Amino acid sequence: MKFCYYILGLCLSALTATILAPTTCLAQGYDEYLLARELNDEGFEDIKLAICGDTMVAMFEDRAHRGTFRGAATAIRQTAQRHDGMRHFVLVLTEYRMPQLCVRASKREGTWDVSVDRDMKDPIQRLRTTDALFPSTGRLDITVHPMVSLVNNKLDHFFDWAVRIAPAFAMTLWPGSRLTVQPIFPIAHNLPDDDHKRFIQPGCVNLQQQFVINKRWQVNAAIGTFFPERWGLQARATFYPTRNLALYVDGGVTGTVCYSKLEHFRFYKLSRINAMAGLNYYEPRTKLQMQLAGGRFLYGDYGLRADITRHFCEYTVGVYAIYTGGETNGGFHFSVPVGGKRQKRNGPVRLRLPEYFGMEYSANSWFKYYLERMGQTYTTQPDATRSDHFWQPAFIEEYVRRTLNEGFDLSKAEKATFKP
Repeated sequence: MKFCYYILGLCLSALTATILAPTTCLAQGYDEYLLARELNDEGFEDIKLAICGDTMVAMFEDRAHRGTFRGAATAIRQTAQRHDGMRHFVLVLTEYRMPQLCVRASKREGTWDVSVDRDMKDPIQRLRTTDALFPSTGRLDITVHPMVSLVNNKLDHFFDWAVRIAPAFAMTLWPGSRLTVQPIFPIAHNLPDDDHKRFIQPGCVNLQQQFVINKRWQVNAAIGTFFPERWGLQARATFYPTRNLALYVDGGVTGTVCYSKLEHFRFYKLSRINAMAGLNYYEPRTKLQMQLAGGRFLYGDYGLRADITRHFCEYTVGVYAIYTGGETNGGFHFSVPVGGKRQKRNGPVRLRLPEYFGMEYSANSWFKYYLERMGQTYTTQPDATRSDHFWQPAFIEEYVRRTLNEGFDLSKAEKATFKP
């Protein structure tokens, strides 16, 4: 008899759960959509979100906030302020809809504990069946890049100089992809008649694809035209053995793009093979990024390049040295923020300034190094600076923690109401 009562109780429990389940799912779905809408109002896109008690698991694309740390800190801070019960956050940050890093933050006794790593398997699996809200696919960014060049190796005057403008039209077609079209227009210069910078150029017109295989491996490839005056194929494979160390191999096969005048526009055959292997190490305490690479440069010379870069939050300053073909060279580079901290994309098309402006000065030797074009490379992205795309876990972890606990990088109005 007791066994029958036990079976009857199980049946009633199952029936009750079946009746109440739709109501519970609907309520939870409404809460998740409400949170996703709040994140979208702040500028986030491609939002996947799940709530379990006081924990929010989310994955999103940040095309609104400058840099790689500001978006995560903003999402955590604003969600926690609007929803007092939310105490734990697991956020997967994406770029071009491809996962890059996982930010984990928990609030204990008024203080935020933050950790950032590349272990994204569990949250991605948790969100696997969740539909992405507010998609970014097909939305166009028009970024107006200023280009300034100075060459001081002339004997009859101080500088050859040129100021150009390069609007980049870019969009994401599918996860990991980036289609870019970037014409370059001359504005003002004192260049000789045969200098290519006098004429309109295509710049970076290419399709790039990123593959994140797991937390250790990442592959990037590009096909099209590159800057300066190259076209062809390029690929890079990166391995992350530790949190702060990256090892990579980078190679390409390219040809020259000639445009002395539009009617003489011409693609030459793929005749140049470049291949480099290197390491990239970030030291968190000093905020120094140290890079060493060696191999075959663009025009066939073999050598080494070493860079040391200091990160001052979003400002970077560094020096470099090159030894190749028996010749030496060196110089410095820097990157500074240009656009606003937040440039939201409200419609399908957004006109914006670049997030950073970067420049490199080379103390070229006049003779063999310069004439044989030693130590030369090219870029595949219009926004290739030392600050853009800086997905370094320790760097992002530090500034997300400082933003949440110290009110770092907040406006005066936000600081007045900030509650760590």
